Amino acid sequence: MQKWVADGLVVGLATIVLGGTASALFPRNSIASIASSSLGAVSSSMVLARRRTRLSPESEEPEENVYPQLPELSEKHVSGVLEESDSAEHTPFSEPVLDKNSKASLIENPSTNPSTEDTAEESENLQLLDGRLSEEVAIKWLANRGVSVMDQPELDPHTEEIFNKHAVRLGNKYKDEDGQPQLSRLLGQIKWSIINERNLTCHLNRASQKQIGTITQFGKDLDKDTLFFSRYKYFPGEKIIRASVRNRPDTRSFFTGGWFERFIEYKVSDFLQRSNLSYSRLMNRLIQFSNGDSFELDLFYVVEGKPLLIECKTGRDRDAYQKFSDRRKRLSISPERAFLVILDFDPGETERLSAVWKFNIVGQDNLIPQIEAGLGSN
Repeated sequence: MQKWVADGLVVGLATIVLGGTASALFPRNSIASIASSSLGAVSSSMVLARRRTRLSPESEEPEENVYPQLPELSEKHVSGVLEESDSAEHTPFSEPVLDKNSKASLIENPSTNPSTEDTAEESENLQLLDGRLSEEVAIKWLANRGVSVMDQPELDPHTEEIFNKHAVRLGNKYKDEDGQPQLSRLLGQIKWSIINERNLTCHLNRASQKQIGTITQFGKDLDKDTLFFSRYKYFPGEKIIRASVRNRPDTRSFFTGGWFERFIEYKVSDFLQRSNLSYSRLMNRLIQFSNGDSFELDLFYVVEGKPLLIECKTGRDRDAYQKFSDRRKRLSISPERAFLVILDFDPGETERLSAVWKFNIVGQDNLIPQIEAGLGSN
């Protein structure tokens, strides 16, 4: 409104000035006065029109005194924003409904689920789709009790696959359907050749034809994978296998006991998966206590948030009982969830020796039923 008043004054002033000047110069000429007044009005109007054009929002060149500023919020606008904010605070939060595929996507792609990391840190019982967990939950369980897990060299997945494959086969075919020695015949001679650093000779003249077929096929498969034998030959006429075991640390460790740990790991993990139990596992990991004491864990699981300790032995080491007892107590694991698994252990001795040592002493054949019973206990 003020702008229109000012504009009117400008027009009037210009008209008076020019009209008055013409009257003074030509006092007797009324036409000159009228023409001068009209000229003043027209001139001032043109100036005002030009100024309004420059101030128009459509002008390409803003005035120099116009600076970019944040718009000032009106009282009405501010109150509207506050009303929306207040309404949002009182609106109950509802999680989006996810179908099975969406949930699977969140689990398989943690980056799309911001809460995945927090959930993993707060829970020792996080279940994945396949029932398995990474090592992290087991590591955290130990860390919460002042026990550190030492780093280990990265293992070659291709080599590990070969060792695991033969370990499972060796364990499943260790005896035949009647409980008679089968692949154990060849394994015994392999261990003897490693200990004595001699070539391998395995006589099969007392084995059945079916057992011979299983043993020789296993030998051929070991030879085919090139990690185990530098030389292998079966002489069917004499029913003798002659071979040389490769001088590789991992190969020798496999035959002298490593295969048994792998086989037991396979059996236990397979059982847990089939039972739809969540678990985290450590295998052959060195742990260290705060005072510097350390030892290696053959197998350590955290199943549904609770520990499961397993030690594997292929020989008759009398000291193994006391060592395992000390380790179980050091880790505060209940007797029902601690298992010393001994190859070819007499099932009839399980109950008696387990009662003596206050933990489970079992063979490979009755391990899973004992673990199932142990997991059901508190």
